[in-house]
Amino acid sequence: MLVLAIGDLHIPERAVDLPPKFKKLLQPSGKIDQVLCLGNVTQSQSTMEFLKSISLDFQIVKGEFDRDFNLPLSLVFNYDKLKIGILNGFSIIPQNDPLSLLTQARLMDVDILISGGTHKLEAYVLDGKFFINPGSATGVYSTNPLDDEDLNLFNSLINEKKLDSLKKSQDNDNTTDNKKDNETDIKDESEEKSKIESNESNESNTDTNTESTVDKSTDLIDKESSTEDSNKEATKENKDEKDLKEIKKDEDDDEIDDDLMEAVEPYISSIPSFCLLDIQGSVCTLYLYTLIDGEVKVDKVAYRKEEK
Repeated sequence: MLVLAIGDLHIPERAVDLPPKFKKLLQPSGKIDQVLCLGNVTQSQSTMEFLKSISLDFQIVKGEFDRDFNLPLSLVFNYDKLKIGILNGFSIIPQNDPLSLLTQARLMDVDILISGGTHKLEAYVLDGKFFINPGSATGVYSTNPLDDEDLNLFNSLINEKKLDSLKKSQDNDNTTDNKKDNETDIKDESEEKSKIESNESNESNTDTNTESTVDKSTDLIDKESSTEDSNKEATKENKDEKDLKEIKKDEDDDEIDDDLMEAVEPYISSIPSFCLLDIQGSVCTLYLYTLIDGEVKVDKVAYRKEEK
């Protein structure tokens, strides 16, 4: 028996439609025996009609954002030797917590629990029970708070980017310092050379007459004016250099933010996904469909109910 598990579409509130490649795969063909919808379709009548056309046996539970309060919160189905329960998951506290889901599976007395609401594709076995989350069929964003796994991942990415930025800044500072040292050495050599030439000039002009007081005063004024201009120029250069450093720092910070957003974006945005369950006796073969970079990818997981 082939069962489709799909949910969290949020059409048209957050998405225009199902991805075209998903719609092509899910065109009515008579191969899918049952559709299990985990809610949050939500207000698109055409989308609801399309889902119902996939199979005559269409089942749906209420999602957090569905307005139809007549929809059940959970459903249970028997498939030969397997018992499967479905619910959206918004009523689970903490949401998507494995132990809370395990408790719910025990309360519903099911072997397989299919839940949604998080927009994260998952499949795992816990205490002999199989837990499935088909994710969001449209890959839209989720309003749920980040879980500990995502927070740890983001903190790791942030720290990594900060270390890279610090290393880059240190390398730039070292390059700048080396350049300044070279300029200082050249300046010192030039001053030493000028000093030697000045001494030689003074020795050769020992017998010359001293200039008049007016000339000396004029030279002194010119020298002071020149010194003042030099100080002003040096102050301006230092200010310009400081401004350039601040601008460069702002540019580096913006670059870090851009790099960080690029790094975490795949984890913030959901990947469009749904699941197909091939149920044969006590065995469930799960096919996980994802749409990554415009291509549909399929992963396979097998679950066998433990014999008592």
